[in-house]
Amino acid sequence: MSNATKPGSSVDQSEDARLLALGYRPEFRRVLGLFADFSLGYSYMSPMAGVFALFATAMIAAGPPFFWTMLAVLAGQVFVCLVFAEAASAYPIAGGIYQWARRLGGERWGFLTAWMYLFALVGTGAGIAAGGAPFLAIILDVPVSPQFNALAGISIAMIAILANFAGTRVLAKLTEIGVWAGLIGLGICGGYMLIFGHVQPISILWDNFGRGDGNYTAALFFASLIGVWIFYGFEACGDLAEEVSGASKAVPRAMLLTIVCGGGSALLMTLGLLLAVPDISAAADGSLADPIGAALLQVMGPLGMKLTLVCLLAVVVSAVTSVIASASRLFFSLGRDNMIVGASVLGRLSTRRRQPVAALWATAVTTLLILSIGFVSSNAATQIISFTTTGIYLSFQMVVIVSLIASLRGWRPDGDFRLGASAIVVKSIALLFGVASIINLAWPRTPEAGWLSNWLIVISIGVIMVLGLIQMLTLDMTPSVQTRPEAGSQDACR
Repeated sequence: MSNATKPGSSVDQSEDARLLALGYRPEFRRVLGLFADFSLGYSYMSPMAGVFALFATAMIAAGPPFFWTMLAVLAGQVFVCLVFAEAASAYPIAGGIYQWARRLGGERWGFLTAWMYLFALVGTGAGIAAGGAPFLAIILDVPVSPQFNALAGISIAMIAILANFAGTRVLAKLTEIGVWAGLIGLGICGGYMLIFGHVQPISILWDNFGRGDGNYTAALFFASLIGVWIFYGFEACGDLAEEVSGASKAVPRAMLLTIVCGGGSALLMTLGLLLAVPDISAAADGSLADPIGAALLQVMGPLGMKLTLVCLLAVVVSAVTSVIASASRLFFSLGRDNMIVGASVLGRLSTRRRQPVAALWATAVTTLLILSIGFVSSNAATQIISFTTTGIYLSFQMVVIVSLIASLRGWRPDGDFRLGASAIVVKSIALLFGVASIINLAWPRTPEAGWLSNWLIVISIGVIMVLGLIQMLTLDMTPSVQTRPEAGSQDACR
């Protein structure tokens, strides 16, 4: 159910008038309501998939107390979500992060933000698809291999791509299926495990079982990456803003629902699974390679475990669908503003279905190309996700910092959601949290692997930024559709 208001309603007319004031002709159909928009964000965050993929790594790093790092990361990310909610309410335009950065920091800052976010976003979709391959292998009871993982990831991505080409209503339905599958997983891994499956005392949440090697602070920072890798995706609610009915009010609400519901789901699932692991010390020292599988098998049996994994696979497909939708709207938004090579094609909608077909093709092709790396790399998913998460957080902070500067210079947003007197405090906390997260993501942790492996994320980010600067010099930065925005309301940092 999309819960969208009828076309031509006063709510949609008001949103179209706001869009015209921001310099764009209303071209999309507003077919998404609050729940459908929330589904995009929740599916993108995919807390169930994140917990299943990263639980064992966090356990080995710091033992069960890694749970508290998730709570800390979620608290920090709430501040970022509040910043985005304000920006999305003031500028409910397709392309989300790019448009917020551009309106608050100018065309060049917006382009660099979008450039980094685009690479990270497409990589995120590919990484999630690749990460779903091992779960599919368990369901089908086939051996895992690089070739199988690559084919499985491509198959997952193809379903998501076809859903996007089928139209906004279809992709909304698929993301809603992901929400319901995630809630079923929450009921099993959170509720059922806590009530019927717990075999460990609550005290294990403070017992590190000897993990940390004498530097437990460093171990906790490494373990906190489970939260850093999971708790984003709420920004996707703003990527399709021009297709949301009552966007200036609905999008901020969808974002806040995503961070609260998605974050709460991840915490509850993690708690339920921690208390249900049959041999917690073996899980902490790594001798129990799949603690979640062991817990599910003991409590649910083989059939229950497979049903849970089917729900998980539905969540993965839904997440990839949401990410591809977001990336295609970013391609479109950049094309509409003459901010990318091929702008004249990427910035168009199909006449009949009002879909950014060329932008969808660009997203589909790049996603499949990235997934093809899996044919030659056995840990493609890990490599892709490590880079893309850092890129996501960097682009997040590029929005936060210009939003903070704008508030310090007196910017007063006119959207339905405003931070008011708390804006500077909220944005300052969001910036501090974001910078700390980026450092944590990029910090070299494997000296034995050599300098290239340790600094690959930083080098990759630097190369992408340089390429972005080079492309920026070749663009005239003259929007093809947009009219000149009014000073004061749009160019807040100029």
